[in-house]
Amino acid sequence: MKYKSTCIVAIGTELTRGIVQDTNSSWIASRVVELGFDVKRIIIVPDDLGEVKWALTSCLEVADVVITTGGLGFTSDDITLQGVSEALGIPLTPSEEALEMVKSRVGQVTPQYLKAIYIPQGSRPLYNRVGVSPGVHIVLGSKNIFILPGVPAEMKAVFEDHVAEVLSRLSGLISRRLHVRTQHMIEAEVDHALEKIRSKHQWAYFKTHAKKPVEISIIIYAQNPLELDERVRRVLSDLVNEVKVDHVDYL
Repeated sequence: MKYKSTCIVAIGTELTRGIVQDTNSSWIASRVVELGFDVKRIIIVPDDLGEVKWALTSCLEVADVVITTGGLGFTSDDITLQGVSEALGIPLTPSEEALEMVKSRVGQVTPQYLKAIYIPQGSRPLYNRVGVSPGVHIVLGSKNIFILPGVPAEMKAVFEDHVAEVLSRLSGLISRRLHVRTQHMIEAEVDHALEKIRSKHQWAYFKTHAKKPVEISIIIYAQNPLELDERVRRVLSDLVNEVKVDHVDYL
């Protein structure tokens, strides 16, 4: 099964200097995989125009969807939209829709908030119900670019309110995660037992974890709920024939 691909770019000098841990990328990766996408790259870059432009350009070469997080605030180092504008050759222009979104969050739009209303020409602002700065959705031919805030609560809200629906429509897939605890103590033993199952169920992803006992993460993809339920049943049926299973959690 061929999946559409995405790249994730986390932007912030506080990330590259180890001041703040990047939890956004792992969360986004988990969600886009659930929505039927393959993650090609996860890149962290500082608040530097050259680095932001390089990351976006290189990701667009390999992915159908690029998601950035960070750099949408109101300080001088929040340069994500400027970097995106320069990388794509699309000017930043004031958006009346973005202005109304900011007004709904802060009331009077003072000069400090004007930065949030300038988005790449032709793009769509994404309402941020948790913070002030809207996210941005850019369609570039067959590519989709989502620019999300860096504050985790804001990023998650914008993703769930706007991005998830678009990605689900683009992929045409749904998925289910399973976490399996086995009775085995040797990871290689379990991995070998999974070889036949992997080749048989190529629409599923299997990852063993070197714990004692060994655990397995499984992601199963399908095009509709009925097909998904049937594939989950088939995977588990084959799994218990090859591996000593202790417990299965449906995530």
